[in-house]
Amino acid sequence: MFRILIGVIILAIVIYAGILIYQQYLIRRLKGLNQKREELTIDELNDSVDQVRAMSLTGKTLEEVKQLTTDFGDLKENRLPRLEEQVNDAINSAKQYRVLTAQQGAKKAAASLEVAQQAIEQVQNQISELKKIDAQHKQAVKTLESQYQSLRKTLLAKNFMYGDAIDGLETQLGKLEDDNDHFREVTSKGDHEEAAKLLEQLQSDTDHLTEMLKSIPPLVTNLETEFPTQIKELTKGESELTQQGYQFPVADLKDQIAALPAEIKKSKALLAKLDVSAVQQADTALSTKIDRFYDLMQKEMVAKPKVVKNLDYLAKFISHAQNQNSVLMKELERLNHNYTLDHQELETTREFTEQLRNIETAYQKDVENIHSNDAVYTEVEARQTRQIHDLTQIEKQQQEINDSVAGLAKEEEQANQNLQQFEFKLHSIRREVENLNLPGVAKSYLDYYQVVSDEIDKLTDDMNQVQINMEEITKQLIMIQSDLDILTEKTNDLIDSAQLAEQLIQYANRYRMTHEEVATASQEAQHLFDEDYDYAKSLETIATVLDEVEPGSYKRLEDRYYQSKKPVADEDDSEVPAK
Repeated sequence: MFRILIGVIILAIVIYAGILIYQQYLIRRLKGLNQKREELTIDELNDSVDQVRAMSLTGKTLEEVKQLTTDFGDLKENRLPRLEEQVNDAINSAKQYRVLTAQQGAKKAAASLEVAQQAIEQVQNQISELKKIDAQHKQAVKTLESQYQSLRKTLLAKNFMYGDAIDGLETQLGKLEDDNDHFREVTSKGDHEEAAKLLEQLQSDTDHLTEMLKSIPPLVTNLETEFPTQIKELTKGESELTQQGYQFPVADLKDQIAALPAEIKKSKALLAKLDVSAVQQADTALSTKIDRFYDLMQKEMVAKPKVVKNLDYLAKFISHAQNQNSVLMKELERLNHNYTLDHQELETTREFTEQLRNIETAYQKDVENIHSNDAVYTEVEARQTRQIHDLTQIEKQQQEINDSVAGLAKEEEQANQNLQQFEFKLHSIRREVENLNLPGVAKSYLDYYQVVSDEIDKLTDDMNQVQINMEEITKQLIMIQSDLDILTEKTNDLIDSAQLAEQLIQYANRYRMTHEEVATASQEAQHLFDEDYDYAKSLETIATVLDEVEPGSYKRLEDRYYQSKKPVADEDDSEVPAK
């Protein structure tokens, strides 16, 4: 029983100690909240609110300030006193060991403190924004006033620079002054929201007027000074050049120049309405037109001496080309009696005659126009340039035609020499074959020989015509040369096969009595030689069996044959005339 009593006492002591510790914790926490409450800058904020209330504010801005004052009054009169009361009540509860009540009070006080801090911060931000807007609008009043005075000073001091636009600009300046006064009035009353709307439009109008004051003087200079001076120069220049015999590609140039002052008048009317964009476009168009007229006159003046200088040169060029064409035509007509002209040489030369006639006609017309002061020199110069180009091309083609036909006689002589060589070569081939005293030759060889012979006969006949076609003759020469080379190769093969076959058949006689296969092959080879005239097959037949009976015999006999043939071949080659 005693132990239980001791345990209860100890537990009570522990609980009491815990309550004391938590009591001190709550008191310290509440004192900390109270210290934060006391540190709130309510006095400084009160001064700021008084400053804002002292501003002359109207409109929606005034309503915002009234709401701000109400919020600050509620903070000062209700929220902060209530916070102080909550902290004190919680401290008293803690001192009386009502820790749960004190705990709840501390929680409420902390929440109230946070709300108060947020309210103070919001009020501070609103005050800062109002002061900032107020300062900006007051500065804008000064800036716009300065800009307005600068614009007014410019217009007063330099009104001569704005020509027909001066009345409109002064009207714009007056409106700007009225808008400035209205903005100043709204700003002074403190209706910053309405002032912000006015400020945007006012700044835009000020910038627009400033830009016009920069853009208009150059336009006025052009309209009042530059363009009239240039038009006067153009009028005088056109008159003087016309008196000097100049003509222009623009038939109504004088009327177009005379119409330019009306365009200036139209631009001045637009300027009086302050339609600067339209005046700028018209300025560019008029400047371009004036430059074009200057350029047109300048080109005529530059072209004239070139045209005059080219007259003598072209006259000689035309005459030379015509004379050269006449000589070429006579030569072609002469050659046409003996040769076929396959590339329209005559037709092309006749076309040159017509082209040269047209060039001369245009040239004579230009000369007449120059003498009668009816020539547009730039157009004449362009024609002269084309004529010089055409004459150059004509003479170039004349030379090419002349070169192409100049060698016809020489080509004919060379063709006759080649024909003689072909005939000699064909005769030599026939003689070589006949000298072998062969029993005959294969039909395929005879056919090919006859083809080459017929080709040579046809070439001979074509060369003996009154009018020969050298292009066709050249093609025949190439074909005959190729076929004759093939015939020569076939002849060499025939001669070599026949002579080797004879030698091998004779050599095989030594084995006919001892080797039956040699006797059989010799008989077959002899038949191919005497009856079929197939000397290559005859050689193959006997050579094959000899290599079986006596290996290497065919190669040895073949080498000996070609070695013995070589001097003879050299001697025969020396008899053939060089091509």
